Amino acid sequence: MNYLTHHWGYPEIAIASVLVVAVHERGLRALNARSTPAHARSRRHRMWVAYAGIAVATLSVVSPLQYWSMEYFWVHMIQHVTVMLAAPALYVAGAPAIPLVFALPVATRRRLLRRVFLRPGRPLLRRIGAVVFSPLFAIVFFNAVMVVWMLPSVFNPVMGDPTLHVGLMLTSFFVSGLLFWAQFIPSRPWRPTLSPFARVGALLFTNLVMTIIAMALSFLASGPFYDIGNSMLHLASMASMTPTTLNPFADQQIGAAILWVCGDFWCYPALVMALRLATKSDANSSAMDHVLRGRRSMTVEEFRGLSQDETVT
Repeated sequence: MNYLTHHWGYPEIAIASVLVVAVHERGLRALNARSTPAHARSRRHRMWVAYAGIAVATLSVVSPLQYWSMEYFWVHMIQHVTVMLAAPALYVAGAPAIPLVFALPVATRRRLLRRVFLRPGRPLLRRIGAVVFSPLFAIVFFNAVMVVWMLPSVFNPVMGDPTLHVGLMLTSFFVSGLLFWAQFIPSRPWRPTLSPFARVGALLFTNLVMTIIAMALSFLASGPFYDIGNSMLHLASMASMTPTTLNPFADQQIGAAILWVCGDFWCYPALVMALRLATKSDANSSAMDHVLRGRRSMTVEEFRGLSQDETVT
């Protein structure tokens, strides 16, 4: 039980999360006051999903998970998955954008939206926003963040400083996850602009990157790459930390397995949804048949016409 009851920390992040939820709640109440009961219930249910994402992200930092992630690589990989995949996906699925906007007073909200979207003197800001929220940037940024933080020359120094670990590494995980999942999960008022086939390709590419990283850390490695745990020994006297008892190479291999399994776990459901979208319309179905079988599927009208011709002959 000591693993769960000890080493809680970062109360400022917990307070900030409560304030963020309060802002969402203020906007949600203002929005539901002018909506039908059915729409209000639907919006409330979505917001519970967004709140779950905030809770997952917060607990990943303030709970003992953060403490032990500085000691064991496999615990760090659990934190990696929750902050980069689970929490952003839940938050995006909750469609929090409109409640956030409605949390502002009416006059402030209108003035802000006019300045951002309508003011002619802000083309540069809008162009930057278009690039940052574009599918290409989101997918490249997500994979780049994942790869760069796995480099030992980058990973080891940051893991020696808990402030950098939380403020830099975990923050980049969460932000890149938000941008990434916004390309696949509808989040009102925005909808993904990628075509179904492009979503499939992006998901397969990202899963391939995760698989390559996991392979490089496990059976392609001849020894440990990281000095996680050892880098924290100089803080043991101040924080009453226990020395790492798990073999560093075994620790790294377990972490690689977690990344590998969890990578498949998140990818396959999203991939199934993308494939369902790809086969939903006749045009996409014909395109998939052309890719898989080298020919277009026959429509109902063409089949009936062929049947009539065979009857006449």
